[in-house]
Amino acid sequence: MKKIFLFGWFFLLCLTFGHAQNTSSVQTFKPLLSEGEFPAFLNEVMAASPKDNIYNVFLKNLVSEGKILYGTELNRYIDNIADQLLAQYPDLRKEIDIYILEVPEVNAYSLKNGTILINMGLLAQVTNEAELAFILAHEIAHYSEKHGTLKDKGNSKNKDFVTDYLETHQFSREQEFAADRVGLTQYFKNSPYSCDVLDGIFDVLLYAYLPFDEILFERSEVETDFYTFPDNYFLKSVARISDRSTVVDTFLTHPNIEKRRTAAKALVKGFPNENRKTFVQPEEDFVRMRDLARFSCIEYYLNNHKYDRAIYNIHVLEQQFPNNKYLEQAKVTAYFGVAKHKGDGTVNSILKPYREVEGNMQQVSYFLSKATKLESALLALRKAWTTSQKYPEDTYLENVVKDLIYDLFVSQKKKYTDFCDYPQNTKLEDITEPVSDENKTLESKTPENKYDRIKQQNQYNKVLPNPKFKTANYMLVDIHRDSLFYTMVDDAILNADALDLLENISGRNIGDEKNLIVIEPGYRIYNNSSKLEAKSKRHAANLQKMIARSTKRMGINPVTFKVEKNRPLDTKSYNEIARMYRLYDDIGYGEGVDMRCHSAQYIEDIISSVGTKMCCVNVVRDNHSWFAFNKLYLMLATVLCPYVLPAAVAECSFMKYDTGVNFYIVDIEKGKFEVMSGYGQTAPISRAYVDGFVYSQLEKYIKKGKR
Repeated sequence: MKKIFLFGWFFLLCLTFGHAQNTSSVQTFKPLLSEGEFPAFLNEVMAASPKDNIYNVFLKNLVSEGKILYGTELNRYIDNIADQLLAQYPDLRKEIDIYILEVPEVNAYSLKNGTILINMGLLAQVTNEAELAFILAHEIAHYSEKHGTLKDKGNSKNKDFVTDYLETHQFSREQEFAADRVGLTQYFKNSPYSCDVLDGIFDVLLYAYLPFDEILFERSEVETDFYTFPDNYFLKSVARISDRSTVVDTFLTHPNIEKRRTAAKALVKGFPNENRKTFVQPEEDFVRMRDLARFSCIEYYLNNHKYDRAIYNIHVLEQQFPNNKYLEQAKVTAYFGVAKHKGDGTVNSILKPYREVEGNMQQVSYFLSKATKLESALLALRKAWTTSQKYPEDTYLENVVKDLIYDLFVSQKKKYTDFCDYPQNTKLEDITEPVSDENKTLESKTPENKYDRIKQQNQYNKVLPNPKFKTANYMLVDIHRDSLFYTMVDDAILNADALDLLENISGRNIGDEKNLIVIEPGYRIYNNSSKLEAKSKRHAANLQKMIARSTKRMGINPVTFKVEKNRPLDTKSYNEIARMYRLYDDIGYGEGVDMRCHSAQYIEDIISSVGTKMCCVNVVRDNHSWFAFNKLYLMLATVLCPYVLPAAVAECSFMKYDTGVNFYIVDIEKGKFEVMSGYGQTAPISRAYVDGFVYSQLEKYIKKGKR
């Protein structure tokens, strides 16, 4: 988390260089960027004081991170639905602004200022236009009914904590029922949308945490005719999907989904449903909208290193989009990321424990947890190699292959013979054996609909392995016959004693970098619970000046990024924020692992414009509290020995500090940490010390470049 906090300063302030990219097809999908004129409303939010409206803080953070999407075809599609719902309420329609929030969770939000945010995850899960219309009607009702402000509950001093908590949550649940009622009777009823979609949308909400579909993940996804993994790498049966229809909602902010379903269906019984439509806009437009949303969710999973979810959802999408370049490349990224985190010992920080996963995605989580470091690296290399041969012009795939070859054959000093037990001149057809009928995947007939499959709770038969190949010794048996592969491995070994192979990939070494992106340092003060209390602009400005002086003295030109006060944003600069924050997520969730970032493919414009790929980021933080010890320990000490009471009081009367300085120099193209240092102490750190620490780290960077 420290790394995530640190890099926030970097990406918030990189506001220039770059342009929007239009998505013409999911075959050539690129991360979606906003289009058109930057909304004046959002500039007003950025300029407003947080005291003006509490929601300004929420929106400011989203805009600062580039998480809000506007002006795209997805936005236009949703706006058209709102037009249908509010055709009889033109004044209300003018008050509503709808944006897309680029997160994969299934949710939507209505703010008191008329802003409605629709999560990308919701767009990825709905099954038709009318379902989305119901969600919009619900959120519009929240705004029109002025929900969000708690009613006067009287003198809270006369109530205990539990009573107050329950009343607050009860009020929240009442608002949800009210939003369903008003949304249906006032907006949805007067629209052309069919009322027969309520079961569908409540199914979506009930199983919002599940992937895009619920299908079998076959062993053939990770095995070939030449090798198999041990049987204990795969579950005989996956965990059944929980029945959440009976969840007790007493302590929840939202009511039980089944209660909402029952109440909503009772409301629409008297509605005329003739000539109502599931799709008002062309159905193909909806399908395209949902496809773009699903691909965007995959992109989010990759940038945030949620590789298990990425792998399974890619598998789902490949049923609809076979031989899709983006999906094939995304799959390489996912297996590559798992392998790098396995090698660095940080895999547990990115993989969800398989026992917490339900349905067929559990098979993916379990396999990834069981595969060894070596097996994960070999599997990633296989995926990267075969895909790079299919798309030889793709430099990202080529560099991933080189990265993995370096790890295996240079860092780990592996040899060809470690993975290729058959002689090179042996024909593949001579060592392969056809898989017998009894070893083929046994699939039962299943319904076509995701939610019907969930309800049926299908249990799939396990896939029996081909018994001939069971070890990592055979994982490259077919690849090592390729002369190009031999050449790349030999080159990696020959270059091992020279400059680092990864430094040679782009043709630029650290010592060649004459510029250094310098980000305005952060200086933040936290309380004992890590809650931000204040920012020191004065300290940050002083440190910034010191870095500028030091870098120039060392012969490095600092390219400084700084947000100008009250400087209005435009779409170009905003898209740069979005692009850089994706890279920020990618690097931050890397936990210090030197691995090529998936998102780095989209920042070449920045590197070429700035003239460097190296970035200096640093943050000084202060955590303080009024108590040095746990309150319980102080109480026990004073009870057992009253004489320590004065000392305990004195201890509690003085501020205690936990101060830290973090300094990174990062290759933003690769996500490689060239310099990574930190220091902490239980006392305030003087300005002189901070200046000295940062100066020493800059010297380390310079010396590393001159080696």
